[in-house]
Amino acid sequence: MSSTKFRVESGLQLLTRLTKKPDIENFYPNLFKSGPKQGHIIEIFSEDDVSCVLWDVICESLIPLKLGGKEAGVVIFNTDGKLNFDNVVKVLRKKLLARLDDSSQIECFLQNTLSNLFIFEIYNATQLHTTIHTLDSILINYSNISLVVFDTLTAFYWSEQGFKITKLDVYIKTLLRIIQNIVKDYKVTILYTRPQYFSSSKEQIENLESCCEYPTVEQLNYRIQIVFTDSGTHHAIVRMFDEQYKSSFKQLDDNVMWI
Repeated sequence: MSSTKFRVESGLQLLTRLTKKPDIENFYPNLFKSGPKQGHIIEIFSEDDVSCVLWDVICESLIPLKLGGKEAGVVIFNTDGKLNFDNVVKVLRKKLLARLDDSSQIECFLQNTLSNLFIFEIYNATQLHTTIHTLDSILINYSNISLVVFDTLTAFYWSEQGFKITKLDVYIKTLLRIIQNIVKDYKVTILYTRPQYFSSSKEQIENLESCCEYPTVEQLNYRIQIVFTDSGTHHAIVRMFDEQYKSSFKQLDDNVMWI
């Protein structure tokens, strides 16, 4: 006899799942063009530290609606300790000042904007898994969260290895599968970073498995390689389901300037 499984959810869970979230499409066209869409998975990797790009993406998603932004809530899992909150505030302040007619309002806007940013400092694998499993309750309590960021998703790989070593790509896919199973009903976009070397494949980005139109743990909606050069003009090589393109930028202190 076949059995049928039902998922039981509370009225609060149902209400949260059906609530319209801030739309983050078209918020960062240099990387995502018209995307990303709700439920998309984004991977950013590099041989170098990509914090400057990550800060810029996070701050752009937080910009209030009245200033032309998306006013989206963001959750960050800071596993590498590279996400410096003071630098995020510095970048966000500069972006807000550029959009405000009256600079005297900056502190009010800054505080209100930062209220949509949630940062978890993660120090070990147990804490990472435990916090991931609380995402459900976080997304219920804060229905405006549209972006969940893991910087990085691979920080505790070696501490989780036993006698049998898990392949690098399998490790990422396993974590993504756990995350997706928890957030799939909440219409959030997942963005994670990893070091460039963290891949079982030795192929170049042009030959890596294609991204796909719909998110799976085997394939991504966006695979983005950040390449830093000595010339000062850096590049983002973006691979999507049906195309690949390159955007260039310069880094001035902690700020990213797309060209």
